[in-house]
Amino acid sequence: MNLRNPKNTINGGKNRKSVGPSKSWETGKSWETRKTGRPVNSGNIAALDVDGTLYDGTLGFSVLDELRESGWISEAAVSRVRAAMAEHRGAGTEFRTTLHRTCSAYGSAVSGVPYEEVVRASHGAWRRVRHRLLECAAPLVETLRAAGYTPLLLSGSPQEMVDRIGDELGVEHRTGLAPTIRGGVCTPHLRTVPAVPEVKAALLRAAAARLGADPTRSLAIGNSASDRELLRGVGMPIAFEPDPALSCLAGRHGWPVADRNTVVGLARAVTSMPASRWPVDTAAAAP
Repeated sequence: MNLRNPKNTINGGKNRKSVGPSKSWETGKSWETRKTGRPVNSGNIAALDVDGTLYDGTLGFSVLDELRESGWISEAAVSRVRAAMAEHRGAGTEFRTTLHRTCSAYGSAVSGVPYEEVVRASHGAWRRVRHRLLECAAPLVETLRAAGYTPLLLSGSPQEMVDRIGDELGVEHRTGLAPTIRGGVCTPHLRTVPAVPEVKAALLRAAAARLGADPTRSLAIGNSASDRELLRGVGMPIAFEPDPALSCLAGRHGWPVADRNTVVGLARAVTSMPASRWPVDTAAAAP
């Protein structure tokens, strides 16, 4: 099975049988599903990044813009977050330093804003940017759910925006960037920062323990260096339209690479077989 080049094995055509003998392309079910009545990998997790993976852009900017238009935060505060993010995107191996600055800028921007206003702003922001949800997002989530996986959103964008995209996709389990709230008001201190690679991986392990899932039999999809520890922590990592750093890592470890046109087919192919047959080194080596 050629997972490194899903276009050659998935989207129809004479090569589609190369995904393995257990797959029934007509029914969309594995042989094991038809025999037992349940998906072969039932009970495991599919951890999904959001920005650049399910959504075209950075969700956090939209809620900041909404809060600025409502008069809760200043144009200067929004500009500082945007400048920090621009620096972060081009940071390469120095992404940890720029990530800290970006998250700190966000915390400072929302500091003093009533939390209910942030939630309100997230609803208005989502109405504005909903069209940027990738067309593959809903089919991907449904494919994973049909295969028995519990979808999990892990994002460096604000929790309130992750909640909106989670509502849209029907994903119950989701974690995003979250400030500490005191007296109903946001403080500059952040209590959850999923954009930190080790934090995202720890959130995966915590969710697996809570849901009774096995990370080595689970799947994760991400697009950037911030997702590398998450991808290392599962049995089937998929690099989605990866940035240069993640692309290099995926090439080094033989991780499948997908884009918005192939990711649903790839997910369908790998989830139709037992995790023990996944042709990926689940121990994903050192950096």
